[in-house]
Amino acid sequence: MNFSRQSYGFRLGKRAHDAVKQAQSYIQEGFRWVVDMDLAKFFDRVNHDMLMARVARKVADKRVLKLIRAYLNAGVLANGVFEKTGEGTPQGGLCKASHKPPYAK
Repeated sequence: MNFSRQSYGFRLGKRAHDAVKQAQSYIQEGFRWVVDMDLAKFFDRVNHDMLMARVARKVADKRVLKLIRAYLNAGVLANGVFEKTGEGTPQGGLCKASHKPPYAK
């Protein structure tokens, strides 16, 4: 997986304490600002075509790509009402960033 070394949110082997230690290290190096970001609603607005293009760079199996696309387009059931999903990604579902599937390049 290609995560930024500066990213500490929900990363395998990284904790909030590690982020604090790194921030303290930056302060000791002379930096004066530490920025903590949470991109609200980011996953609600992910463009499916752009995401699939990025995934296809790592996953060669067309069957898997088709399955991921179907998962993105599956829709949601909210309060008993089905809603189509033209953008965004499911959260808390079957896929985790910390898993490296055997079909990934």
